[in-house]
Amino acid sequence: MRFLEVAVTKLRVLLPACITILAGSTSTALAWGQLGHSVIAELAQRHLTPAATTKLKDLIGETSLASISNWADDYKFTAEGKNTYRWHFVDIDVARATYDSALDCNEANNQGTCIVRGLPEAIAVLKDTSRSKDDRLRALKLVVHLAGDLEQPLHASERDGDQGGNKLHVILRAKRSDGTSYTRASTFHSMWDDSLIDLQAYSWGSYADAIDGASLPAVEPAPYDEARIAAWANDTHALGIRAYQLLPQGAPEQNDAGHPIELGAEYAAAVKSDLDGELAKGAARLKAILEDALGDS
Repeated sequence: MRFLEVAVTKLRVLLPACITILAGSTSTALAWGQLGHSVIAELAQRHLTPAATTKLKDLIGETSLASISNWADDYKFTAEGKNTYRWHFVDIDVARATYDSALDCNEANNQGTCIVRGLPEAIAVLKDTSRSKDDRLRALKLVVHLAGDLEQPLHASERDGDQGGNKLHVILRAKRSDGTSYTRASTFHSMWDDSLIDLQAYSWGSYADAIDGASLPAVEPAPYDEARIAAWANDTHALGIRAYQLLPQGAPEQNDAGHPIELGAEYAAAVKSDLDGELAKGAARLKAILEDALGDS
């Protein structure tokens, strides 16, 4: 089990009680599970067709997609949602170029299979108008979140069983986009989840605006089934391979928090276009999924 994600969830529970104490802190944790997912959901909702927007409102009213985009991260730790835990990732080893269902998407510990099968399953429930509104709303929340997870390179990659970089510790020293110094020790996975986005020094809304300056990427037409999601996972995995390749020569495959790999502004700069591209791609793909699932007519 990914112990880091458990810790992050506990921190979310404690945060409201600690907010006053931490108000003066200069380091704010804004994980892909928070800021990044909000960016993707916001951009997708901005670009939905009027017909899809109307049908979305039938499910969520005036609530924004950004506001529900992180629900699934808590749901997977509940008794009801336990079988969606493994839906959030697919650990394809970087030694292989593509996804192999026999190796990468097996049921384990009653926690589900992987995102390649989980996302299409949630899409199918969302599309099924014979299901209850509660079922479809739950599926919508899963779809919004998982479509974002699918674009995080370390949710589609691992190296020698390191659980998507969760067993590889790094320390990132760079400059934020406003010129202030930034230093954060974390796992390699968390650096991609959190630090690389936090480094931009934007609110998530401003980051969405910055990405929205260009047109969203084109997306293949439906169906958004297991074959299509597998192809998208391979696309993300290619960036995961690159994420590992850009580590310093001789970097260990696994280490401990006391001996982190030092990464600097060069690494952050090298992956900046990948980061922005994945957020934009996630928004475009989520938009396409929702328009197909909700009925764009």
